[in-house]
Amino acid sequence: MKTISTYFAVALSILCAFATPALADVSVNDSHSKSLAQALVSSLIFAAVGMVAVFFAVVVFDKATPRIDIQKELRNHNVAVAIVTGAVVIGVSIIVAASII
Repeated sequence: MKTISTYFAVALSILCAFATPALADVSVNDSHSKSLAQALVSSLIFAAVGMVAVFFAVVVFDKATPRIDIQKELRNHNVAVAIVTGAVVIGVSIIVAASII
């Protein structure tokens, strides 16, 4: 588990290093992107933040249900666990999409 947190810390620092110059160029009054490259960079940043949020939501869901081994149940083709885990992923994705807009 320690290696996952190490990889996450490295990925987050790289993301912040690229996000700061890309988003610092946007003026407060102009909320529209000035170029296609800036729009692509912003989209990639928001996609990465969304994926990290969904990952942490699944980790929190896994920790909140200690009596159920989600990975084992998914390997055993437990449809109920798959539906609930999918609902968690979709719910967090809707929240992240609404916050980005």
